[in-house]
Amino acid sequence: MNRTKIEWTQWTWNPITGCKHGCWYCYAKKLTQRFKKIFPNGFEPTFYPKRLKEPWELKKPSKIFVCSIADLFAPWTPTEWGYRVFDSMLGCSVKHTFQLLTKNPERIIPFLDGYVHKWRTLPENFWIGTTVSTQDECWRIDELRKVQAKVRFVSFEPLLGPIDYDLKGIDWVIVGKLTGSRKVKLDMGWVMDISAECSRLKIPVFLKNNLGLKNPVQEFPRVAT
Repeated sequence: MNRTKIEWTQWTWNPITGCKHGCWYCYAKKLTQRFKKIFPNGFEPTFYPKRLKEPWELKKPSKIFVCSIADLFAPWTPTEWGYRVFDSMLGCSVKHTFQLLTKNPERIIPFLDGYVHKWRTLPENFWIGTTVSTQDECWRIDELRKVQAKVRFVSFEPLLGPIDYDLKGIDWVIVGKLTGSRKVKLDMGWVMDISAECSRLKIPVFLKNNLGLKNPVQEFPRVAT
C-alpha cells in the first residue's frame, strides 16, 4: 500500500494492477512504463496475492482507494481475483472506507450475484463509484444507480467536456481536470454546471486542487467513516 497525494483518499491499494480500457489519457499506464522493475508485466492485468492483507496492517480507520491502477469489475479481470479482494476487505478487523472506482458499473451487480455472500446491499464502508469524462459516458451513472450501496459516487476526472445529466441517486461527486496534456483545455463552465447540479440535489462535491480554484469546495459524503 502507498500513501497518496490524491486528495479524496489516503491510501492506494493495488492487489490487482493493469488495465485494457485503452484510455489515451491514462496516467497509470505511464506509471507502469516508468517503473518497469516494480511492474514486470507492464500494464497487463496482474494479481498480487501477497498484497491482499496490506489493509489489515493499518490500525487506524482510513480511506483506501482499491485497485487505483486497475479496474476490478472490468471484463478482463478474473472474478476470482475480485472475490479474493472482497474477502480481504470483509476480513479486515479495522473498519476502513474502501473506495472502488470502475468504468464498468454494469458488471457490479452480476459480480455481486456470483459472490458467496450474495449481497443485496454493499457494506456501508464499501463506497462504489464510476468514472465519467464526457456526456457519452453518462450511461454509467444509470448503471451505478442500480447498485445498492451507502455511497455511490461519480468521478468526473478527467473532465473532457460539458455534462448535462441528472445526478439524482448519487451520493458524492468528484471533479478534476486532465493533467499533463494540452489536448483538452478545461472550460470552468463545465465545472460550474456540475457544481450547480450537485447544489440543487444537495450532493457533496469534491473539487480537486488541479482545477486551480482558490479554496475549492472539498466535501465528503455525509456518512460515518
